[in-house]
Amino acid sequence: MRGLRVHVNYVRVREVSELLSILGPYKLMELEEKLDPQFKALKRLAQVVGKGWASVYALLVSLVSYKLLMRGEEWWDCMSSFIASRRGGRPPSSVRDAVDDVIWFIDNCRGSALARDARKRRILKVYTSSRELLEKLALDPEYFYSNMEVMVKALARALDVEEWRKTVVFTAKMVYYAIRDPGDRRLVNLNIPIPVDTRVACASYSSMVVEAGSYMEVMRSPKPAQEAWNEVSRRTGIPVLNLDSLLWLTGWAPRDLSLENARGRVEDILSNVVERETAREIAQRLYMRKC
Repeated sequence: MRGLRVHVNYVRVREVSELLSILGPYKLMELEEKLDPQFKALKRLAQVVGKGWASVYALLVSLVSYKLLMRGEEWWDCMSSFIASRRGGRPPSSVRDAVDDVIWFIDNCRGSALARDARKRRILKVYTSSRELLEKLALDPEYFYSNMEVMVKALARALDVEEWRKTVVFTAKMVYYAIRDPGDRRLVNLNIPIPVDTRVACASYSSMVVEAGSYMEVMRSPKPAQEAWNEVSRRTGIPVLNLDSLLWLTGWAPRDLSLENARGRVEDILSNVVERETAREIAQRLYMRKC
């Protein structure tokens, strides 16, 4: 398998699509609310500062959520706790206050110990170029639902990157998490590819929707994985942002555990929203090899 060109396995794309259709988008939204620590962290913050300001914090922190010295779930828990404590139960009075909070967070959370200055420059760059966008989100978080494409394009321009880049897509997901109330089942069909981090790469390799020598090859050549999951999204009606949540919640297992144990763990996760027997069938047929 070494050196094999990364490419889409369309047979497995069809099989995985049939499998995930059993779940559908609404079960995945329920799964996010029950199990995704990122969703829970942003809900805790929203209780302190409100949904609008929580979406501003989510946007800014997402843009610097790279090369962390802690797991992603720890990072977002750290953010929620630090910002809520700093605010003392009160929302910020301006976007500049929120920016200052995030810069303070970067300086004080151990997860961002690497490249702190670069992270802070990125925050200030987005503040300078997208202040109006941040103010609109703070005042009316529903702005996201009708202007998500505008937001993505604005952030891509501010960072001088392509709209499909991982950081931009991830930011859209975190803003979506910040403003969505538990039980809200509105779908967000944002026409952007799935962000391929290590978990999505492992899920892509283990599920065999792409063929590659290893999941690290998928990381280095992410476009086939993006094409595969976009097709799964189209066939199942599951928006990319919700599909990403499923892969984030389960994609670590084939890398960190034996294949048998990984399937068992995925079964446990999915049994929160479907019957145990159904969860077992999906787990057994979704992940086919260890990363």
